[in-house]
Amino acid sequence: MLLYLRDRIMFAIIALCLLGSVLSSPLLAQDFQKVPIALSASEELPKDLLTGPNYSVKNVVISDGLINVYEIETFYGPLKIESTPLLLKRINELQAIHRIEQLKGTDTYMNAFKQAAMGPVKTAEGLVTDPAGTVSGVATGIGRFFSNIERSVTSKDPYQPSAADALLGQSAYKRQFAFQFGVDPYSSYEPLQKALNDLSWTATAGGLTVKTAMMAIPGGAGTVIGFGGTAQSLKALVSEKTPGELEEINRSKLSAMGVPDSLAQSFLKNVAYDPQEKTLLIGALANIPGLMGASIYIEKANRAHEEAVTLFLRVRAQLMELYNEKEQSVAAIIDAGGTPLLLTKSGKVVGAFPLDYIAWTASLARKEAEISQAIQNIPNLTGKELWITGKVDAEARKGLEKRGWKIEDNIQAKFLKNLHY
Repeated sequence: MLLYLRDRIMFAIIALCLLGSVLSSPLLAQDFQKVPIALSASEELPKDLLTGPNYSVKNVVISDGLINVYEIETFYGPLKIESTPLLLKRINELQAIHRIEQLKGTDTYMNAFKQAAMGPVKTAEGLVTDPAGTVSGVATGIGRFFSNIERSVTSKDPYQPSAADALLGQSAYKRQFAFQFGVDPYSSYEPLQKALNDLSWTATAGGLTVKTAMMAIPGGAGTVIGFGGTAQSLKALVSEKTPGELEEINRSKLSAMGVPDSLAQSFLKNVAYDPQEKTLLIGALANIPGLMGASIYIEKANRAHEEAVTLFLRVRAQLMELYNEKEQSVAAIIDAGGTPLLLTKSGKVVGAFPLDYIAWTASLARKEAEISQAIQNIPNLTGKELWITGKVDAEARKGLEKRGWKIEDNIQAKFLKNLHY
């Protein structure tokens, strides 16, 4: 009995000691902010983006301490959107749909529409009922090779145009119109796809040129939300090239950055990224001269299979490019406990993230500890910096700065006149 009591007492003492050590640990000794956090859209977004001709953003925004979740009412149904980048992409698309609707009300469009109805493209009927047979009858083998029509018939890639679209030119018109409106021709947003398809088929069959159509829109094409510079040139490339051609261009860039063929092939076949998203992500990394460790980022990006995540990773790559341009020359991408970070030529570790609102939460503190542990043995480490597109609240700033991080937030407002999404 005495032995039993002694063992119980010793167990209680050990338990109290362990509990004391846990309670005194750096993480649990702090007052962390609880999530979810309620924010206001009127404080998170520019006023001119809160409402538009065919949408309105609800004022209550929910944050998990890193990413905002928005609700938006549209003429085409309600949307729940994860992250500011995806919200801005949808707003851009909604603005484009409105402009297309304006175009449809003009005499220029109606004349083309009537012309299309009066004189349908005769080969279209055959292409719909027997695409492979009709294509073989219209184009030679060499013609199919140069126009990528044969690939359109046989490819299982969901972003490849159909045989009819490729042969008649509708897919090319669609890419050109998308570029003019500043939107992704391969977007997952169905109302945009319908609007672009209707417009491009009318243009194809009714003899409406892109230039004439854009000039007919009241007030012009409108303002596009988005990155300028190299992103704009990459979007122009998307408008000019088929998905198959883009794949070859992107494959060449990945190879030049030292990405293994097997990883490059896997990423290029990842249908979670549409052709434009892949082109923008790869192009941003390729525009950092002499970048080492691109494989680390591509391997991480290849794990994503949700639109909000793929867009987040694409914008991250563009922020990395921007950091190299505006701040310090980047030497490499490094793996910091599973998180790809930049290493500058001066020895600074930089995390560039399109985060919306950073609060001091237990999960953030744990993640910071993991990253700092992973990078502590980097030779000649000169500093740690975070580049954030959104806001960092006072407690989060204090907690991160205490751990040695230099904070630069509101990058969107400081360095980007517009955000191309």
